[in-house]
Amino acid sequence: MKTNNQTGMWDFTMGNSTKQLRRNDFFLRSVYSKYLIASVLAMLATSVAGMIDTVIVGRFLGEAGLAAMSLVSPIYLIYYTIGAVVGMGGSIAANLAIGQNDYAAYRRIFTLAFWTTAVLCVVTTAGGLLFLDPLVSLLGGEGVVGGYLADYLRWYILGGSFTLFIYIPLHFLKMEGKPQTSSFLFLLSSGLNMAFTYLFMSPACDMGIKGASIATGFSMGTTTFLGMYILFKKTPNTRLVKMRGVSFRTLGEIIACGSPNGCNNLFNALKILVINAVILQIGASAYLSAFAMLKSVSDLLTGVVTGVASALMPVVGVFYGERDWNSIRHVCRKALQIGSGLTVLLALFIVLFSGLLCALFNITDPVAVAGGQRGLVCLAGSFLFAFVNLMLSGYFNTVKHPMLSNLILTLRLLGYLAPAAFFFALWLGIDGVWFSFIMADVLTLGTVLLVIGVLCRKNPKLDWYLLDTSLEGENEISFSVQNTLDDVMFASNKITEFCKENSLGAKKTMQVSLALEEMLTAIITCCMDPQKKQFMDIRILCLEEDVLLRIRNTGRIFDPIRYYEENKDNEDMAESVLGIKMIAGSAKEIAFHETFGTNNLLIRF
Repeated sequence: MKTNNQTGMWDFTMGNSTKQLRRNDFFLRSVYSKYLIASVLAMLATSVAGMIDTVIVGRFLGEAGLAAMSLVSPIYLIYYTIGAVVGMGGSIAANLAIGQNDYAAYRRIFTLAFWTTAVLCVVTTAGGLLFLDPLVSLLGGEGVVGGYLADYLRWYILGGSFTLFIYIPLHFLKMEGKPQTSSFLFLLSSGLNMAFTYLFMSPACDMGIKGASIATGFSMGTTTFLGMYILFKKTPNTRLVKMRGVSFRTLGEIIACGSPNGCNNLFNALKILVINAVILQIGASAYLSAFAMLKSVSDLLTGVVTGVASALMPVVGVFYGERDWNSIRHVCRKALQIGSGLTVLLALFIVLFSGLLCALFNITDPVAVAGGQRGLVCLAGSFLFAFVNLMLSGYFNTVKHPMLSNLILTLRLLGYLAPAAFFFALWLGIDGVWFSFIMADVLTLGTVLLVIGVLCRKNPKLDWYLLDTSLEGENEISFSVQNTLDDVMFASNKITEFCKENSLGAKKTMQVSLALEEMLTAIITCCMDPQKKQFMDIRILCLEEDVLLRIRNTGRIFDPIRYYEENKDNEDMAESVLGIKMIAGSAKEIAFHETFGTNNLLIRF
């Protein structure tokens, strides 16, 4: 027999043939694909809606309207910052609680995130209305553009609470295994925003730029109420609990987990202020409309690559809580492959159709069109590196390296970008501003790889994922079992070799082998289609005193313990529940949960 600790694969030799307990990617691929499609669609819908919103304003109000939309961008990014810190930060902290099988902590985190958001809604609305005029002046609004800016801001602040609250259902629904529902809410919000922006700004309503702002608040409000209803009524785990049981130390954990997402939005706001200032400083105000277009296209690209990265977060978060490093490595490699391909395709599209994009945004000044096209080429080039930076930022945040995540965002959005923009603008004019986008992401990626290398040299136990490899060893095994009785019996028989290697006694060896046989048989019978080739993921971990057996599958939701309780007094079902009864009677702990919307069974002997 041979073992491979890095892959969790065991080879068992029988005569001249070798059959293996090998882990495949069926479960991880199924789960990640579900989250990936939902996340990319959601982020794409939001980005497209924002871009179309800007296009509509440009169509009705011309380049002055586009300039106002460029100047107002930092404000809604600040709202996104606050919402992301609490909503997304709470969901990341909740991921880790689920990975530790602590659903009481999950509810406490949700409760604190909910009420913290409610308090922030009051503060931001009151503060925004009170300081509206100074805010307009700070953003640089003058003349016609200043009037548009004030009109937009007033109504945006009134509906801003919905922008903060929408992050709660959008991210906690993913924790409940409902990424498609979260994606639907994104699509609904985006669709309503586009439709009502056009309606309110059209001659039928003639509301001007405030119509776009009111449409945003209305769409966010509708989506928030629907999302909260689904979260409270249609999910098994998310509930508000009494604040008496909530530690405010948890708030610090939420903020730490959400800080990279908040920094991303905050530094994006500062980035816009810096670029606007540089453009005005070099006397290139004619390019403000081109920069508004670049920002919208950048949001579109960011939406796609962020969707790929954000699909990682719930999956990696749970596996990190379980210390399942092999699963983390595999899903990260899958995300890198998919995201790289999507980024290259989108970058090529932007380069090839740069002229069409300028026309779409109603940019007609020949100078602005030429500058905008060159800017789009630079933007496309920058995202070949930005994707890796954004993926690393999301990953490091999830595996409890928020400082490294924040470093990535700080450097690419401000630390490297601002000096590069000022320097190259003096040398190359507006083209220098566009070129700074590429330089910022290239320098950021180089810096991050250097930092990771230094950390790995200082601590040889860390790999390039910054996972502690000393926590991996001979005391665990991961493998997949096909949904056939022959494969179940093979796994049940051969797992005894692993038990002997780890010096488990005869009793525990028998318990583990029997649990595999009985539970996998019940799962195949009750929740899997025998006509479809499917696999169950198994992980066995030997602790000092106990043995943990975890079984995951993507079949119909099936709780074997509930199944036993419901049928134990039914004589016709006595034989089918006998095996489950034996396991439940001999185990120290047996717990079932829906994780990622899949079956997650944990047995402790």
